[in-house]
Amino acid sequence: MILWTLRHTKPYNPNDVCYGQTDFDVSPSFAEEFPPAIQVLKEKCKATELYTSPLKRCYKLAEKASEALNLPAVKQDALKEIHYGAWENVKLSDVPKDQMNAWKADLRGFRFPGGGESFHDVDKRIGAFIKSIYGQKEVLFVSHAGVIAAIEHSICGLPDSQFVEAEFPYAMVTRFEIDLDENGKLKGSFETLYGGKQQPSLVDYIMSL
Repeated sequence: MILWTLRHTKPYNPNDVCYGQTDFDVSPSFAEEFPPAIQVLKEKCKATELYTSPLKRCYKLAEKASEALNLPAVKQDALKEIHYGAWENVKLSDVPKDQMNAWKADLRGFRFPGGGESFHDVDKRIGAFIKSIYGQKEVLFVSHAGVIAAIEHSICGLPDSQFVEAEFPYAMVTRFEIDLDENGKLKGSFETLYGGKQQPSLVDYIMSL
């Protein structure tokens, strides 16, 4: 199975708060950000299905991919970003210190308080969805850093110590090759084909809090 992923462009977040499933719109730079990524897909992607997170910052980009590839954009909740629970719409610097320290001690395993998920929860969510569509030969997901990283970690073997969730650029295009082994476990490899718009790494900032 060939899986393409396209991360959303920069969201409009003027208050610089933590956002996961908060439904931010795209930023004013959207028109400048999406064309190179869409061009890469037009040239290389042969997907027959396009699935997108329903959140605005993904769906608006999915509409551009839909036009370019002549595919309907199908909204899929499994492709939503991680839910940060009580941290949604809160500045990271305002998060209680004990909670922040607990997250820093286990970046992918910590479950965010107030009904949130852990990144390991996202691993399970996206893995179940990929298994459900495994018979399709080539597909495109328009999604989020947490979801794309979950595929790299849980399917491609990237160790949890590499917290790439905080380093991915906007509008990044990645191509995965995914197979089911004899035990029914998803295995894969990946290649980034378009680096997108780089953003400052959040890892150093998180560790400073």
